[in-house]
Parts: sequence; C-alpha cells; structure tokens
Amino acid sequence: MNCVAPPRRHPVAVAALIAACGLHGPLFAQAAPVAALPEIRVTDSASGDSGLYTVRAVSIGKTGQSLKDTPQSISVITRQRLDDQNITKVEDALKQTTGVTVERYDGAGNYNVIRSRGFEIGAIQLDGVPISQGANYSTALDTAVYERIEVLRGPAGLLQGAGEPGGAVNLVRKRALGTLALGANASVGSFGFKRADVDLTGAFNAAGTLRGRVVAVKDERNSHVDTLFNNKETAYGTLELDITPSTTLSVGYTQQKIRAAIDQGLPSLANGTLLDLPRSSFAGLRANRQDLDTDDAFAELEHRLDNGGQIKFSARDVTRTSFYRAARANSAVAVNGNYQLQTVDYEQKSTDRNYDLFFTSPVKIGEATHRVLLGMSRNTGDTFGGNLAYGPNLAANIYRPNYELAYPTIKLPGYTSVTTRSEDALYGQFQLNATERLQLLAGGRASWADVEVRRTSDGAVTSTSRPGRQFTPSVAAIYALDANISAYTSYAETFVLQTALDAAGGLLAPRTGSQVEAGVKGEFFNKRLNAHAAIFRILDKNRAIADPVVPTASIAGGEVRSQGLETEVSGQLAPGWDLSAGYAYTETLYLKAPVAQVGTVFSPVTPRHSINLSTRYALRGPGLTGWSVGGGVTWRSEFSAQSGTVRLVSGDYALFNAQVAYQVNDKVSVSLSAENLLDEKYYEKVSSVARQNFYGEPRKFVLALKARY
Repeated sequence: MNCVAPPRRHPVAVAALIAACGLHGPLFAQAAPVAALPEIRVTDSASGDSGLYTVRAVSIGKTGQSLKDTPQSISVITRQRLDDQNITKVEDALKQTTGVTVERYDGAGNYNVIRSRGFEIGAIQLDGVPISQGANYSTALDTAVYERIEVLRGPAGLLQGAGEPGGAVNLVRKRALGTLALGANASVGSFGFKRADVDLTGAFNAAGTLRGRVVAVKDERNSHVDTLFNNKETAYGTLELDITPSTTLSVGYTQQKIRAAIDQGLPSLANGTLLDLPRSSFAGLRANRQDLDTDDAFAELEHRLDNGGQIKFSARDVTRTSFYRAARANSAVAVNGNYQLQTVDYEQKSTDRNYDLFFTSPVKIGEATHRVLLGMSRNTGDTFGGNLAYGPNLAANIYRPNYELAYPTIKLPGYTSVTTRSEDALYGQFQLNATERLQLLAGGRASWADVEVRRTSDGAVTSTSRPGRQFTPSVAAIYALDANISAYTSYAETFVLQTALDAAGGLLAPRTGSQVEAGVKGEFFNKRLNAHAAIFRILDKNRAIADPVVPTASIAGGEVRSQGLETEVSGQLAPGWDLSAGYAYTETLYLKAPVAQVGTVFSPVTPRHSINLSTRYALRGPGLTGWSVGGGVTWRSEFSAQSGTVRLVSGDYALFNAQVAYQVNDKVSVSLSAENLLDEKYYEKVSSVARQNFYGEPRKFVLALKARY
C-alpha cells in the first residue's frame, strides 16, 4: 500500500498510519502465540521480574542500577500502579509521589509547576534526555505512552546540567516488543469522563529484528467546575531495528493536542480569607479557551558491549505551543460578591533540541571490577514571548455569575522577544568498588551555558548571560551493611541560569546550590520490596532579590535552605499484596533576603508534612478468585501563600480512595474506583487575593474495562 503522511495536527491519524503501513501482513503471519502486554502484570519489562509496585532497576542515572545502589532518593510509579489507580495524567501520578508537590495554574491541571524539597523540578526527561519545565508547559502529558515514571529528588546536575535543585522526572517510554500484543482500555466516570486508548506492538519480520509499537488515546471530560471541559488526543509511535545483535536503532514520535476551557482560579476576600463557595463556582466566562500542542520526536542508537557496557546516542526535538483566551479574576472579592474580571489573550511557543552521547563500561583494576561513565551533551532551546494583549475589565459577582457575557475582540501583537538558551557539557562518573562492602562514586559535569534575549522586531540583543564554564561535582559513598541493606551519603551541586536583570540591564549571574543527603536503603524478597529513609539539606545561593538602590532591578544576594526527612516502602509485602507508602517532612527558610523575609518560609506552598499510601490486595479463597481490592490515602499538612501583606492559608486535608476489580479471564478485567471517597471539601492550591485559588476535585467514580490479547 502507499502511505501518505496525515495532517500534522491529527495525532490519532499518526498512530493509525503507522499501524496501517506496517503492523499487518508479516507481523500477524509470523507472530508467536498471542501474549498479554507485559506491563499488565510486570512492572518493568526491561529490568525483569520484580514487585508490581517497584522495579529491580531504574534508568534515570544513565546506567541501570537498583534503588539500593543509587545514592539519592528515588521513587517509581510503575505501570501496574498507574493501571490500578486509573491514573492517566503525569501530574496526577506525581501527586501520589513521596515529597512531591504539584502546584497547578489552571482548573484542568494542564499548567503546573512540579516541586520537590521546596524547589522546582527543573526538567522532564524522556529516557534520560531532558526538556525544560515551565509553569505553562510543565506536564499535560498522558501516561499511556510510558512504562513507568521515575522521580529523583535533589540536584540532578550530573544528568541534565543547569537546572533547579529539586530533582528530575524521567518518563520511561514503552518500547516496541517482538511478540504480538494488543491492549485496549475504555473508561467512563463522573463529570462526563470518557476515555479510550489502544496499544499495539509486535514484529514486522519473522526474526523479530524490526519491531513497532503504537499507542492512541482519546480522552474527553467535563469538570465539577461550571462550563469547564478538557479534551485530549494523544498518539505515540516507535520503530526499533536491530542493526546487529548488539546494535539497536530506535525512532519515535509523540503528538498531543488539548482543547479545553481555561480556569485560573477563584479570588479571595481582601483580608486573605478564602471563599466558602460551591465547588462548581467559576470566575470566568463560557468563552474561555485553552489550546496546547506538543510534538516530540526522538532517535536512539544503542550499542551493547560484550563486557556489559554500552554506547548510546540520543536525540530529542520538542515543540510546544500554548494559547489561552481568559476572562479571569483580577481583584479581591467585596463583601457583596463584586470583583473584576480581566480579559487577556496569551500565546507562547518553545522549542527544545537535545543531543546526548555516553559510554559506560565495567573496568577491572586488580581483582576488583569498577564502572566508568563518560558522556557529552548539547541542549538548545528558544522561547518566544511577549505575544499577549489585554482587553477591558468586566464587572462580575461571584455569587451571581453570568458566564454568557461577550468576550471582547483582542488582537495579539505577535512575539516581541525570543530567549535562546544553549548548553554544551562534558560529564562523567567513576564507581569504585573500594572493598567488598564499600562503593565510592565521584563525578561531575562541566557546562558551558549561555542565554541571549533578542527583540523580534529588529533582532537586537537586549540582554545576555554568559557565565563561562560551570562545574557541578557529585560524590557519594555506599556501604553494604548486609546483602539486603546499604547506607549511603552523597553530595551534589547545581547551578541555575537566572532571567532577572541588574541595574545595568544585564542578566544576573547563575544561582548555585548544593545538597548533602544521607540515608539507608534496603531490598527484600528477591528485590520485590524496596525501602529507604533519608535526611537532606539543600543550600541555594545568589538568588535574585530586589536591588536596595534601584528597586526596579535585582541583585544576586539571596540564600535559602531546605532540609528534611523522607521515607518510603514500595513493592510486594506478600503474594498478592502490593503497597506503596511514603512520608516526607520538608522545612524551607530564607537565610539571606530583605529584612522582612529573613527567617520566613521560602516555599510556603510546600506542606511541612505529607503522606501517600496506595495498596492493592488480590483476594483468595472459594468464590474470590479474580477479585482484588485496593485503596489509599493522601494527606497534606497546612500550606499557604503570601499575597502582598496578606497570607492565604489552606488547612490540612486527607483524601481517601478505593477500588474493586475483577479479572474476568486472562484477557479481560473490569474495575470500579473512587477518588476523594469521603468527598472532602478543601483548597488544593492557594496563591493570591486576585486569583489562582483552586478547590480540589469532589468525589468521583471511574468504571474501567481493560482487554489484553
């Protein structure tokens, strides 16, 4: 057949084309007997058998290592856990992760900032290749594309160069398999939720050296908030070719399109008192809109060495566009309910290109075997800004809303500036097995980064930052207490390019940070259960603060500290009983800042205490075969936000969830899940008196049917 590329903006058509052009004929004729997709009952097809809520190895550190032998705190959200809890959005998975705070900026949850240990997580990685995170681009990604999600807390400078000290999120994509398998899911639920996704993989030839995989998703949902909707189409396709038995080329493409109504939250009273309203309340108009498009292409060439090492080259190109048309609250609410609606149109665009090449190999010195990692990378990106315009303010009343008011015609000026970021880096790490019990790790990353801001009208450079070479070291020691438990300590640094301007109009020098962490890790029951506990302290210096002489400018004089404790258990406690449980204590303070800030909380949106618990148990006994029950709880202590001289406070809250599932046969299962089971009414996010205060979602139910062939 002749294959013609579909229109660029039709992601489901992309997946259908790949399937039509290749997954036919030889694939079905030569396939082995039908097998279920491995992610249904195996956490990680790449790392072997392990507990369903844990993995034997993680890939976020370039080389596959067990959690016990990784000297930083890492959490893993497995495919099984995503399926059990019907988690379809990356940001919802991160809400279930130890020590992670998801700070949303819109009602649909498409715009988010992800925080860990009080700091932003600076990048989202795809199989170890990062793209920058921003408030309007951070997630909005569908989990159907990924095998698991790995979250590293603390500096990840060795892995991704310039970046926030909060950590990194690594999305491990689904890979093409050599055995024919088909998965299909259909779900319906509260607030008009409807979803269907299909996952097809298999070989194109009898030898299995050419394989493909496609995933297609259509997701439509309304909201507990008046007039809101959020519709999404996602398509993912990948091909893998074994050039030789030791060399594999992988290419792939993901396209996602979101069409939604934007909600930018509720205002409060002028004294910071949060409103007690129906959770359906909306500070906006029916005409509000939000469009997000993501195109993500990648290529990997991997060569596996005979000694267990590898050489791998990765390239990734991501383009993201975002547009919203919003009538949004822009003032405090008067006692009678009156407030102002601001109207604004805003468009953004960003491109990221990342190239990474690394070599890793065991090295034998004397009687001991060690490991070396050497790599280089180049990251470039453009962010187009300034394309926004405001319309007239509109009078509104929060108690008597009129969503049908006409939205004014607003003409966008076009992009007025482009910020270009680039970074070249060399990195490496040496893992020395000093004794049978003691392992020492030493490494670092030398980066040459610069930022340039240009006017689009004439191409003139308006500001630059070229800090020269930045070296971010990382060292660690791991001591095996016995075959199952190890103790570790680690030190890592990071740097962050700043966008604030000094009195001369130049960009400030980079922020610098460091973390010390110490902990204990264990793996039990043949690596089916992992546990860890850690303490940490992060110092972040040279932060932008107001210039005491020129108030409109900034100086690099601020310093903050984050410290705390985290502990987590994940995996299989007993046959049929899966568990993931974590607790985090986080304390953040300003150490150097304007007088009024010194000693105050640096990240008030980060709760001091947080707990996540998820569990699932397969029932046994006469008449119970095939049934399973599950549940969990998420608890957050009080958090707040400062809005001028006013402090807004959200009380602590606990959310319970539950699930019952039935495995009809080896191919079909059905489940019913409930979130916020007790229908807790709470504010999930607080921000300012003008807007950005969001109620959490009320109780909701999802009925899901899953088929695997």
